[in-house]
Amino acid sequence: MQLVDLNPEDPNAIELFAEIDRLMNTLYPIASDQSLDLSELRQPNVRAIGLQNEDGIVACGAIVKQFDKTLYGELKRLYVKPAYRGKGLSKRIMQTLLHYAGEAQIPLMRLETGSKQAEAISLYESLGFKRCERFGLYRDNPLSVFMELPLNKV
Repeated sequence: MQLVDLNPEDPNAIELFAEIDRLMNTLYPIASDQSLDLSELRQPNVRAIGLQNEDGIVACGAIVKQFDKTLYGELKRLYVKPAYRGKGLSKRIMQTLLHYAGEAQIPLMRLETGSKQAEAISLYESLGFKRCERFGLYRDNPLSVFMELPLNKV
């Protein structure tokens, strides 16, 4: 399995983002969607990666550098295709992104996930993320779970 940077023109990335959107639209109202758009992958504050094999891109995740009183990295689009779940790919993506955050001197990681995504919440908790107050431009939403992880300087 090869680690790749996500490219918004790559048909594999386009298909994967569409798959994520379809799933999110079955779980949550569209008005709740605050996902990273494919077109945003070219922004200088975005680092988006995927794991690719002969089936295409099977897992992905991104960090968006943000500033709201302090610099932080927001985790976006962490996803593993159903056939590849349970193989540690989400943890591998997370570890790669956290390593990048450390190199980029990002002192804090934050994320917003949905209350219906218990497996994702468990993964984040296993990596040390704790629930926190909403941040950035997010509005109060009973379907949202906000989490953060302070990063130690390496």
